[in-house]
Amino acid sequence: MNTFREAYQSQVVKNAKAFARALHECGLQVEGDPSLDFTETHQVLVRVGSHRGIEAAQLLEENNIIVNYQALPGDENFAASSGLRMGVAEMTRFGMRESDFQELAGFIGAVLLRGQRVADAVAQFRSRFLRMHYCFNSEDWPTLTQKLLATF
Repeated sequence: MNTFREAYQSQVVKNAKAFARALHECGLQVEGDPSLDFTETHQVLVRVGSHRGIEAAQLLEENNIIVNYQALPGDENFAASSGLRMGVAEMTRFGMRESDFQELAGFIGAVLLRGQRVADAVAQFRSRFLRMHYCFNSEDWPTLTQKLLATF
């Protein structure tokens, strides 16, 4: 991660901001400061309604979108969660960029706001992201091994 940290971390934050903006534009209630594009980390929080976090997470999972339900300020306890927590780090490693997260936000809006079934479309979308980024490729190992051995 040290080798790729600057490019990776920068892309993670760009992706999270684009994702949060797109979710907001879809009509979802994104937590955070809109002037900062709702986040400055790898996470985006969405308020889906009192006691609806678990149900919303399950609906998304049924449509091939995995998120965590999350208690937000004002919730009585975790079981009464009103929010969803979505991170962008893993899919950034699989090559998603800002426009891809905007597309993903559209799928989430379709499920949560319009009750649409998008599982097949999400599976097709996900099939575009199969190669890991921000890591060494196997063809790099001989050169990297030689560099490492030269330091001893």
